[in-house]
Amino acid sequence: MTYARFLGLFVVLPILIQLWRYRRTFSARSLAPMGMLLIVVYAATSPWDNLAVKWGLWGFDAERIWGIKLGYLPLEEYLFFGLQTLLVGLWARARLARALEAPSAETKASAAAPSERALSPSEVSP
Repeated sequence: MTYARFLGLFVVLPILIQLWRYRRTFSARSLAPMGMLLIVVYAATSPWDNLAVKWGLWGFDAERIWGIKLGYLPLEEYLFFGLQTLLVGLWARARLARALEAPSAETKASAAAPSERALSPSEVSP
């Protein structure tokens, strides 16, 4: 399997599914912080991966990549950094939105039976 096919099947396809599934949750404003996350990911990952390939810790089969290299890394590796960050970021953003929308059981209980009196300081602190 080529690196591009791997990216398509296991990263791009799940991203597209998430974008469709959570299309009402995502907005440009809600996804803007992901841009900063991508900057951090590329700044932290690119130097390390380039050095690892240069030192021979791992490499890429020339027949399984497009052949375009930036430094010691193929273009697909750079795409992987960003796409997998987007995949996890989209998932986390959707989960956070759902968690913030759903009222907890404790909130429901307190709304149903409001307290008759305020707690005294001895009841709150040890």
